[in-house]
Amino acid sequence: MSRTLTLSAIALITAGIAAQSTTIPAGFDKKEGPRGVHALLRYTPARQQAFYTPKATGWTKAKIIKSLWLRPDNSWSKGPAIKCDIMVEVSSKGTIANYGNVSGTWSKNHGSDKKVFMKRKTYSIPAFTKSTTPPQKWMIELKGDAPYVNVNKQMVVDTRVYTAKYQSNAYWYVDASSMYASTGTRGKYTRYGTPCNPTTFWNYATGYEVNSSLRTYGYTRNAGDVVFAWLGSKKLNLKISTGCSLYTNFVLLHPAAVKTPTGGYANFTWGTVPASAKGKVIYNQMAAITPKGQFRWSRGLEITIGNYQTTYDIFGAYSYSSSTKAFNPDKDGVTWKSSSAIIYDVK
Repeated sequence: MSRTLTLSAIALITAGIAAQSTTIPAGFDKKEGPRGVHALLRYTPARQQAFYTPKATGWTKAKIIKSLWLRPDNSWSKGPAIKCDIMVEVSSKGTIANYGNVSGTWSKNHGSDKKVFMKRKTYSIPAFTKSTTPPQKWMIELKGDAPYVNVNKQMVVDTRVYTAKYQSNAYWYVDASSMYASTGTRGKYTRYGTPCNPTTFWNYATGYEVNSSLRTYGYTRNAGDVVFAWLGSKKLNLKISTGCSLYTNFVLLHPAAVKTPTGGYANFTWGTVPASAKGKVIYNQMAAITPKGQFRWSRGLEITIGNYQTTYDIFGAYSYSSSTKAFNPDKDGVTWKSSSAIIYDVK
């Protein structure tokens, strides 16, 4: 007995095959990414680590990787031909899954199965001009010395670009994307009161979210001030002297006073905010003693603790050379991190 497929069944089958994306992050086979990464070819020498979670790769089983392809970001009018060397390392087992955990040491960002995917090779990268029908074609093949079998569904791609000296390759940006989601309620801080002696002793706060590092900053504007900081549980307005007030009670005095450098900045770290602090309100104030023994008092801060968090499924770490600072991809560490990463076509 024979069986005949209808045209509609054939269409469904072929549509399913066509829908299988080969890019990481998935879905950019024929679609331009919303970002452009300058950290690999725009300024060289350079190094960039790109991180992809299982959600970003979309892989449901082991992946055999023979090549990784790059293409230009089509936002720019043109990019020059570049002669350079490129080396690629990859890993997937136990890689970091959190943007906030990116280390300044390249090796610490890798998984335990790190390996050289492509030994250092010389490339003659062609010039490009803006396409009227984006995206650009896949232009640079990073062909592995041997296939890499990824069974962990996540991946780190660590690419080094070498040139003999600093080059500004305008505008060779690599096509890239971001992928993140945010949940929870944002924390916040508000200022109240007036500083004294003089009225420009300001203070600020960051990290007022669960699992973040709470920090308060003072700006006395004077070098050599000795600054004290404390957290309180009550909002006060008690006059101390002419123009000066105590704006919160003393519950936790920071154990280390800070002597301000040029510029008058003081930074206080209070530790990681626990989950139990969500929704709580705390207060902060600072006081300083000038080199001449005069007391100064900051304004008050009212800090509301939130639990707002952003989860990144792709992110990056990078460094590159500039006209004022050399960079060695083999010896120098991570300088910056990014919430976006390169789009690779995986073959």
